Amino acid sequence: MSYLALYRKYRPVRFQDVIGQDHVVKTLINQIENDRLGHAYLFTGTRGTGKTTTAKIFAKAINCLHPVNGSPCGECEACKALSSPSNIDIIEIDAASNNGVNEIRELRDNVQFAPASCRYKVYIIDEVHMLTGAAFNALLKTLEEPPKHAVFILATTEAHKIPATILSRCMRFDFKLVPTEKIAKLIADIYDEQGKKYEKEAVGLIARAGEGSIRDALSIADIAVSYGDGTLTYKDVTEILGSANYETTAELVESVIDGDTGKIFGLTEELAAMGKSMGVLIKDITSFVRDVLVAKTCKDANSILGLPESRFKTIADIAEKSEENRLLRILEIFAEAEGDLKYSTHPRIVFETAAVKAASPASDGDISALLSRVSAIEKAMAEGKVSVKPDKKAEEKVAKEPPKAKEKTFGEDEIKGKLLFNLGSNGSEMLRSTLQDVKITLSDDEITIVSEDKGVYDIAVIPENFERIENALKEFGKKVKIAEPKREKILSEIDAATERMKKIFGEEIVIVKN
Repeated sequence: MSYLALYRKYRPVRFQDVIGQDHVVKTLINQIENDRLGHAYLFTGTRGTGKTTTAKIFAKAINCLHPVNGSPCGECEACKALSSPSNIDIIEIDAASNNGVNEIRELRDNVQFAPASCRYKVYIIDEVHMLTGAAFNALLKTLEEPPKHAVFILATTEAHKIPATILSRCMRFDFKLVPTEKIAKLIADIYDEQGKKYEKEAVGLIARAGEGSIRDALSIADIAVSYGDGTLTYKDVTEILGSANYETTAELVESVIDGDTGKIFGLTEELAAMGKSMGVLIKDITSFVRDVLVAKTCKDANSILGLPESRFKTIADIAEKSEENRLLRILEIFAEAEGDLKYSTHPRIVFETAAVKAASPASDGDISALLSRVSAIEKAMAEGKVSVKPDKKAEEKVAKEPPKAKEKTFGEDEIKGKLLFNLGSNGSEMLRSTLQDVKITLSDDEITIVSEDKGVYDIAVIPENFERIENALKEFGKKVKIAEPKREKILSEIDAATERMKKIFGEEIVIVKN
């Protein structure tokens, strides 16, 4: 099989060819030129951003006899030896399939041997997060104090799964998602080299579909090369990606914004009959609504979107009649539906529920939906489509009635709060603290302070304290009363009854038992 996939054929062999990772490349080149190499590196980031490629270039560069601007020259004996399939000085290990402790013990034993033809023996461990706990423990000491001729490069997409003991022994480099415009330029250069004709918008769509991953984008570009002999169009790429027809997607989004649920069900049936995946359809709608939001909020929107003029006009027309908060709410609903789709056995129902919910802001209690409805009413009133007519009969009735004095009412909690505040303000902090847990009851002309704690009652009824309480509640214009605790009241009533019985029957006859 002579054909090589594009991402393999155009894999960078120099640091200068690595795209979108300038912060990593610059540091590594400076280390090589200043001979300040570390013994362990961790390359982490999303798939397809150049971690393994950079590791291979770095492995060659630190062994190159005549590096050019920090990159391997490719012509010296070391570079030629390392380019040979039989070289044993750059060892690549796939931790996904070699993740046991025995494989790491074997690595630990072999690392002691000097390199065969180079200065450094480099171990590139890909998907290192897949190692078992025992394997990490076996690697630990070697990683901390390897032989002078050994360099470790660990690559992973999930750095959070690596033990802190390993992370602390490595120089960490985070690989970023590659900007869309850089991926688009790379694909365009490859197509130019291969003589493939293309529309600029088609290449832009491939780059966006890669979502920051060069390998993903080049895989799509590889399929697109074989899709047809003519010019690669935007429509061709949408068909390759399995996206819904652009016009149908626009129609569906417009139906959601217009609240036409009948049309939503009809279009969904049409797309389902064509075999469109509900997951892809949700992504298409989310992407389309996002484009509408960009067109709604940005002045030079198409410089961001990179769409054909006819398609951008469709987006702009929908944006003109849409409201920003409404678009945000639609995005939220479909983003939530995308998450629900992973756990549902009925994807179509999830999609249709989300679409109908997004199309019915009147039944949506979310704040974005409410703001959208208020904005729609304001817009309609500004355009004269809605007018508010005064009720003349109601106005006449109000005019005839004499104005009523507005009575202010106070609740029990408010009165208690005022009592405590005023006592604190007047310097009665001790009394304020004592009354912290009392309850307030109200009648038409009386404020009653209630506590079941006799100690609180005894303090409150002291004349000077009672006077302070009255002054603190003076503004409410009601009589203040301190209620005796129920238990104490009952006991005093029993005592009074006992005394009466003793007077009637004599003390020697009446016996009180507890």
